[in-house]
Amino acid sequence: MQPFGGMANKMFQYMFCHVLAKRIPGGYVCDADLPEWSIARVRPPLLWKYRLLRVDGYHRYDLDGIIAAFRDRRARSIRFKGFAQRLGYYDRDEVSGLFDGRAVAAPTHGDDFLVIHVRAGDILDGFHRNYCPMPFGFFETLIKDSGRKPVFVGQTHDDNDYCRRLRQRFPDAVFAPKASPLTDFETLRRASHLVTGVSSFSWLAGWLSSARTIHLPVAGIFDRCIRPDIDLLPLDDPRYRFHQFDMGDWTGSSEQLAAFYGDAIPFREVEPQAAAGGAGKALR
Repeated sequence: MQPFGGMANKMFQYMFCHVLAKRIPGGYVCDADLPEWSIARVRPPLLWKYRLLRVDGYHRYDLDGIIAAFRDRRARSIRFKGFAQRLGYYDRDEVSGLFDGRAVAAPTHGDDFLVIHVRAGDILDGFHRNYCPMPFGFFETLIKDSGRKPVFVGQTHDDNDYCRRLRQRFPDAVFAPKASPLTDFETLRRASHLVTGVSSFSWLAGWLSSARTIHLPVAGIFDRCIRPDIDLLPLDDPRYRFHQFDMGDWTGSSEQLAAFYGDAIPFREVEPQAAAGGAGKALR
């Protein structure tokens, strides 16, 4: 495993390498670097480059072809560098055990609370067109419909206009104190009712959780029409509520931010078939 990116990216990479290792007799994962989860870094053997198969790219991989290379003795080791954010690779019960956060000192928000992840910080300037913050109207609608007290977790303490306006818009909400990524992850993971951002971080926390309801924005990386190479829509998971957004690419322009601060970004709750790009109807 060639780890890179943030904590959630490395978790996906480790999950994928674990899946591969289980399918290869005698396989094991080397060079994983996840100290947050007490996953020790195992150095590769001296002969690890012998018959090396390089598995690079972003999200799509031919697992059967990789396994066949080992079966036919065309490969003896793998160097994996990628993201592998596709549900078809993983079994939730199997991979959830890789990340034991029970010892992490993080709060548990029960049925009275709606825990909302905020992704802001490095994406506000439009650096990545498929990662965007969430419009305030979306939060307001879910808070009103749920009747629960909002708890905002994540990048809410940064010194930027989005965070300042968020606090002004929701003065009675709870804003979790600034914490480590691991603490934030476990706070999201332990929520009974969760709103994810357009973020692999909160998506993974929700998917690995025992939450009763998970509100997922179908936008950016989660919209199959925009990113068909990524598949993170758990369409058969009854915990999920899908909310389709029609916002186009995120640019971080002043006009786009103004729309996010107001109520000008259209969204609607849809059934799973519609979230997948089918012909399903909107639920509201």
